[in-house]
Amino acid sequence: MFEMEGKDDCAAVPASTTLSLFTAAVSGVVALVTVPCNILVCLVILRSPPRLKNLRTPFTYFILNLALTDLLVGAATEPISVVYHLMEARSVSSPSLVRLLQVLYFLTCTVSVLSILALTLERFYAISKPFKYRQSVTNSRVFLASGMIWILSPGFITPYFVMGYRVFSLVFANVVILITLCTVIYAYFKIIKTIQRRKNIRQDSLQGLFIANRQVTLYEEKLTRTFTSILILFAICYVTPCLLIYTMNLCTKCSCNTIHWLRDSTFLAVTCNSAINPFLYAWRLPSFRHALRIMMPGCTCHVTLDRDTTQAVVYSLKKPSNCTIVFEIAEIEKRNLRAPKPRLSTSPL
Repeated sequence: MFEMEGKDDCAAVPASTTLSLFTAAVSGVVALVTVPCNILVCLVILRSPPRLKNLRTPFTYFILNLALTDLLVGAATEPISVVYHLMEARSVSSPSLVRLLQVLYFLTCTVSVLSILALTLERFYAISKPFKYRQSVTNSRVFLASGMIWILSPGFITPYFVMGYRVFSLVFANVVILITLCTVIYAYFKIIKTIQRRKNIRQDSLQGLFIANRQVTLYEEKLTRTFTSILILFAICYVTPCLLIYTMNLCTKCSCNTIHWLRDSTFLAVTCNSAINPFLYAWRLPSFRHALRIMMPGCTCHVTLDRDTTQAVVYSLKKPSNCTIVFEIAEIEKRNLRAPKPRLSTSPL
């Protein structure tokens, strides 16, 4: 697929016409799916009705950052890929177009990987320290973190201009993808362990004790299940290219035709992730489906929406008896019912 800089025996060997046309066709189809679907994701999150507070949380704003990255893949990377491979099929070369395609490819990969890492840290903080999370992780800080991801990502791909595509792809797979993936998996198992421990506590606790906080915790656990699906798809779409990159760089007996197939397969496996993500959001996020139905033109259906359960306030009052009265106030999800009054619980020190 890509012409190499430096020592690469297959750089001067053109890819087969069949491979070039196949990659161009797949890239075109992926672009046609990726662009409208991710535009829809952005519109649903940004223009959702005010009562849909579940779509205005730090979690969904990190999803928005992922959708913007996927939109860049569909609007820029994939169309350039189509043009390049059609030119390649006609034995026409354009070094500047190749470099632009490579830069966009690595840039969007870096932003996606760092966004997944940020989403993992957000879930870890939300599950392990829920009260501090609601006070510290604000929407403005999420926007700041997303902006920093876009600012720092170009710095990760600067070695490409020295190493070239083939060598840098191996470095990128080890430094950016695999290290991030190991960090994400470690944090994920810590999240699962915390959730399991809380389930055991809820089973042993008295009925009605900490009922408000329990509802908030259940909501966060539900979002974590959605995050699990996103993480599985990310692992499939990025671990597979890592294996292909290792094969491409370490295989000494592979023909140049095989090397070209490995390069194109790596590219397509990563970019297909951008087309699948929107369907994953619609499948795992009920509030996303609700907002989509409301925003569809001509839709007259009435949708019953869940209340937002992400806010909770804790007050502590100390008495001479050395007891602490804890008021836990939270909106509990109810359908067509008014929210219950705040509950009072006491816990001796």
